[in-house]
Amino acid sequence: MRVSSWRLALCAGVAIIVLAGAGDAALGAAPSIAAANGQIQTINHLSPRPDSRGPQPKRLEWTAVDGADSYTVGIWNEVDVRMWKAGNLKSNVIDWPQGLDLDAGTYFWSIIAVRDGRPIADSGLAAFIVVR
Repeated sequence: MRVSSWRLALCAGVAIIVLAGAGDAALGAAPSIAAANGQIQTINHLSPRPDSRGPQPKRLEWTAVDGADSYTVGIWNEVDVRMWKAGNLKSNVIDWPQGLDLDAGTYFWSIIAVRDGRPIADSGLAAFIVVR
């Protein structure tokens, strides 16, 4: 029960921190956002996979969303500090950010699909563990 409460607090904290600093599409929106056509759009984490363990990833990859103009991606450490964020990404796969070297530990990442400046889908947070 303690772990569940910790994860809930972490997710809530990430959403508050990100929404407070939003300028582009906010990371931290609802896990699934209804598209303009009324269908629910979801984003799945492909690389690194949720709860994966291994060396620092070489890329970030997720499922594409129909109608998305761009994506916003963020990475946080286990104490809610945003390590990296990029917006206006035109592809659903990117090389690992240059200069972002992660120590061994647990990290979280999230993707928002954006159309016309508004979020249309959100992956929610997924954890991955870097081991050295």
